[in-house]
This record gives sequence, structure tokens and C-alpha cells, in this order.
Amino acid sequence: MTGLRLVGLLWLAAAPAAAAAAPSCSALGIGAAPAPLPAAWVPDFNRTFGLALPPAVALRAGRVRCEEGTVLACNVGANLPCGLADTRTRLPGADAWCARHPGSAVIPAFVTGHATIYDWGCRGARASAATRIRTVDRAGYIADFWRPLR
Repeated sequence: MTGLRLVGLLWLAAAPAAAAAAPSCSALGIGAAPAPLPAAWVPDFNRTFGLALPPAVALRAGRVRCEEGTVLACNVGANLPCGLADTRTRLPGADAWCARHPGSAVIPAFVTGHATIYDWGCRGARASAATRIRTVDRAGYIADFWRPLR
């Protein structure tokens, strides 16, 4: 057997193993709803976000879901909500803030929540979703926070 054939056979033998190791939606039954990061995908998660998190930290912070056959990952944080986007244009808490702070240019995130897709301010004593600052994907999540797992 020539060296070239041997290399080819070794490559063919290794190819299925490499393909099986790649993150896939069907591998662990990952669906459209966010699920905990599988331990086997910690290296992929770190690579996707340019991190070097210890596995225990990545497993606490990582969420995965599927969209059109692609595994997406989100790194949960205080200001990085991985749940559904809040697309409401009326928020009772924001109206209450404006009643106490009429004309305020900004309504703080602790009032509006971090999942809102708007920059909020007060028009007089009423809250206003002034500017849309986040994009929502087809499934209803904030697109900026979800990345294809690689």
C-alpha cells in the first residue's frame, strides 16, 4: 500500500469522528428553546465568544438553542439576557418612573429590564420607547446575544 493511499484511508477513518463531534441540533435533542450548554461543547462555546472560561463557569453561563438547523449559543450575564426579547412599547414600571421623573431623557435598565429592545425616555410624565436599539431574530430572541456555535 502506498503512503498516499494510507493517508487517504486514515483521513476517511477519522472524518466520521470529526463530523460527529461538531455541535449539531439533533445530537442532544437541542430544540428552539434555550437549554443548558452540554459539557462536550464547552471548547466550542469558548471559541465562539473568544473566552477561556473554566468548564464549570461555561456550563453555568452557556445556553444553546437551534434555529433552522444551526446551533446558537448565548453567554448569560447581568446585561446579556438569553431569554425572549421584550418587544413591548408600553411598560407600567417605566410609566411610574416617568411620573416621578417627568422629562427624564433616560429610563434606567433596572426599570425597563435588560431584555427590552428599545432605548426608553420620558415624554413629560409618560414613558416612550424612543429608539429601537436591538434586532429580534425569527424566534423572538435578541439576535446580538446569540452566535452560531463553532
